[in-house]
Amino acid sequence: MVSDININETIEDKKSWFNIKRFKIGDKNFEKPEKCLDIKTLEQATYHNLKSGFKFYEATKAVRKFKDLIKLYNTDDDQVVDKFFYKRNWLSGVPNVISFTFEFNPYLHVKTIENMSWFFNQYYPYSRLILTVPNIRIKKYIRKQIVQVIDFDSYVKFVDSAFNILDKKNNKPIFVPVSMRMGMKKLTELIEHYLKEERYYYWFDFEGKSINARNVGKLRHVFDVIKNSGNFDNVISYFTNVKREILANASERTSVASDALCAVAGANLIGVNREPRRYPLYMGNGKEGSFRVSTPVDPSHKARIFDRETYYYVKTNNADLFKKNKYVPVNAARLNTEFAIQSEYFLENQNIENLLNTKIMFKDEKAGNVLKALTSKSADPENSISITDFI
Repeated sequence: MVSDININETIEDKKSWFNIKRFKIGDKNFEKPEKCLDIKTLEQATYHNLKSGFKFYEATKAVRKFKDLIKLYNTDDDQVVDKFFYKRNWLSGVPNVISFTFEFNPYLHVKTIENMSWFFNQYYPYSRLILTVPNIRIKKYIRKQIVQVIDFDSYVKFVDSAFNILDKKNNKPIFVPVSMRMGMKKLTELIEHYLKEERYYYWFDFEGKSINARNVGKLRHVFDVIKNSGNFDNVISYFTNVKREILANASERTSVASDALCAVAGANLIGVNREPRRYPLYMGNGKEGSFRVSTPVDPSHKARIFDRETYYYVKTNNADLFKKNKYVPVNAARLNTEFAIQSEYFLENQNIENLLNTKIMFKDEKAGNVLKALTSKSADPENSISITDFI
């Protein structure tokens, strides 16, 4: 039976969806929006230096093909299994989360999801803090065309089936997926279905998308649906696979932050970053066509460090931070500190907008109308935003 999370208190901002929810999962108390530490690039020495600052850890994986699961099923090598689920012996016992995004339709390979129960049974012990039902990417890009991977009804059917399998002999909270690639209509139907089934723990899979004005509009609508149902105090929101920046240019020193906006956009738990998939460019048609691989990005371009004073990501000249396993944990620590500062400011001043107004990033045209979108929760006409604000 699914383990409920007892939310002791909810404190909401009036103008944004920033909120503080106080709850406990296992032996961990959550008193503010919390950022995780990414397991995938984490080194043991870094873990020991930073572990006191983090409540939980996460690894996410995009599984491209069903045959990747079949390989897992067929192996008798424990090391292969441990690697698939990102097990580290020196991380034994830490409160971690493992989340999956399937890029295939399971129903093209199995008649029922019960035929995949072995996968969920194997997954269960590896994700210790909570369980997450895998998200399925609803569409993907193939040769310059957007191809539907799974229809909405099958998506919901999969989630329900996977939830029921994970819930057998279970003592962990189960989070169900919300694909940020869905449009408003499907998001409405999905959330209404979850509410009907009394499922209140959501992991929002951004699949490499950013916290921009358009996606803030989607989130605002989702939270409106939840609020109008009377269940907002029961809901815990987990954002993950968020693009680090709204927009970045290799030739520019600074770029506008996206992940720093997660808490203001409504997240209670903040997961890892993910960059959008870089697909080869297809040139020509049919058999005579060819793929042109884009030029690799200079590693120093991605080595940007979050600046709390401005909310910019800033290129570093420190070569020791050029590698991903160096700059990722540094930024996670800085973000977690900033989420604590946001919470302290909010509790003291009962608003978050004044703090955001001090960040010069929001005055950058590359940030678009994201600040206005973030602080337009109220239905009051003075605070409302039009459809053009999201375009």
